[in-house]
Amino acid sequence: MATFSPREEKGLVAYSIPLRVVGASLQEAESLVRVQVGMGWGMWVRQVAKGWVGRPYGSGGQGAGPQELLVNLRQMDCMTAVENLLALRIAGAWYQEGLLSPEKAFVQALLRVRYQSYPPCRWEDRYHYLTHAFMGWEEAGWGSWLPIGRPDARTIAYVSRHRERYKGFTDWKRIQQIEKRLSVRPRFWIPEAELGVWLPLLRDGDIIAFIPSDSLLDVSHVGVFFWEGDKATFAHASLTAHKWVWGEDLCAYLDRREKVIGITVFRPFGQL
Repeated sequence: MATFSPREEKGLVAYSIPLRVVGASLQEAESLVRVQVGMGWGMWVRQVAKGWVGRPYGSGGQGAGPQELLVNLRQMDCMTAVENLLALRIAGAWYQEGLLSPEKAFVQALLRVRYQSYPPCRWEDRYHYLTHAFMGWEEAGWGSWLPIGRPDARTIAYVSRHRERYKGFTDWKRIQQIEKRLSVRPRFWIPEAELGVWLPLLRDGDIIAFIPSDSLLDVSHVGVFFWEGDKATFAHASLTAHKWVWGEDLCAYLDRREKVIGITVFRPFGQL
């Protein structure tokens, strides 16, 4: 079992946590952290997203303990893929500043991207709503949730209303407090019918999350936006295709999804 020991380097505290590493994920992370030097977010994430084409869909968490950090770049669902991309980019900044080695920087960044509080990596500490993650990432200075489209006034309460689907969660008071906080936080979304008005504002590398018709759930899917000429596309871990897909036509995708009514947009790092 791999672990990293705690130490403080230039204000960055590195925590000791048990890891569940799948295959050569740490070696790949090291390479993707090192290659960022001199590359902006949009250019770098395009390169990585194209390189992941065909990678299998899945959480890859089988066998992971309740307080282990899963490190898996070999198999990803839509959320873990976005978490990995964000953590790799943060790790690149820390590495270039001389704070941590590439592998250690990625592990520490993934810990902060995936969990509201740490360690240990408890089920209760994970971001269960993407809305919660966006808030945490924005507070950490890793990007901005774009105030474009219409205000989203829906109440978020999916997890607490479907407790049977979250059997590993025990602190229901805490999740209800989180849901209450998320529900009153000013949020915006772009209805499908109004997408053409707002599309010109989107940039390569924007994280786009899909708004479901279920009024209790914040988002149902997430991917990374890219322009291919004048066509709006995105890359994502597709449950339907069972793999990472590049160049999915955004408008066509929305037309096919009856239970998806629009998108919301998070812009990492101000696109630096």
